[in-house]
Amino acid sequence: MLPVTLDNHDTAMANQTNGLGLSSNGNSGILGLAFPLAASIPLTSGIPVLNNLFAHFDDQHRFFAFKLGRNESRDVSYSDSSVTIGGLDTSLANDTSQFAFTPVFASTRDEYDFWKLPVQEITINAQSLPLSPSLILGAPSPIAVLDTGTTFILGPTQDVDAFWNAIGTGNSTRFNQQTQTWQVRCERAVDVRVKFGNSDDARDYPLHPEDVSWSGDGMRDGWCTGGIQASNGVRKNLNYTSVTMTLLISFCRLPLESGFLGTCS
Repeated sequence: MLPVTLDNHDTAMANQTNGLGLSSNGNSGILGLAFPLAASIPLTSGIPVLNNLFAHFDDQHRFFAFKLGRNESRDVSYSDSSVTIGGLDTSLANDTSQFAFTPVFASTRDEYDFWKLPVQEITINAQSLPLSPSLILGAPSPIAVLDTGTTFILGPTQDVDAFWNAIGTGNSTRFNQQTQTWQVRCERAVDVRVKFGNSDDARDYPLHPEDVSWSGDGMRDGWCTGGIQASNGVRKNLNYTSVTMTLLISFCRLPLESGFLGTCS
């Protein structure tokens, strides 16, 4: 990260939080890097941290980048993830010349809220999965939201059910009525790819197998929790319209080998 000092930036102390699990996961706080329309603090009360940070950078350095690792070590002091603002993690990339750029989808004309990208296609073993139409007026395709703050990839029930039914040959998937989640046999391997971008420059991104078959809560008789789950509430509230990667995400976790570059002009 390039050296920067934030002047006149308002901060507040939070002594208690609900539903964030900060005390159990070892994190001391959260940092939101959404656009002003999605910020909890209105512009009339303060400047969002993303705007304040980018105001200090020229166009060449007005970006942030992150890599989400898997960190299987029990040593909490070790991390294979990184976040940089105004610069790149040189262990991953030295410059942006080989990066693929995709315009963020605007919620309204020239206004942005979440990091939204068009989804042209989701494939399972090279077979295209039909997707629900977008709820966003004027959107030419389903829209995904990149959000590192959630564990699973989320999407509308219709699309998620179709996804797991397409994978479930030989009774290798099931819907757990008790937990209301999809499960998949841990040994079931599939090639899942999401094509992000506009129709003329879309690019395939493969999902890591550990994001499809998730063993974070442990295996039960050979069954793993599916990494893609239904959440119509998210779809309604945020206009999420289809399963995405880490990425509809309200997560969105990109594959381990990938990073995400966020820019603002």
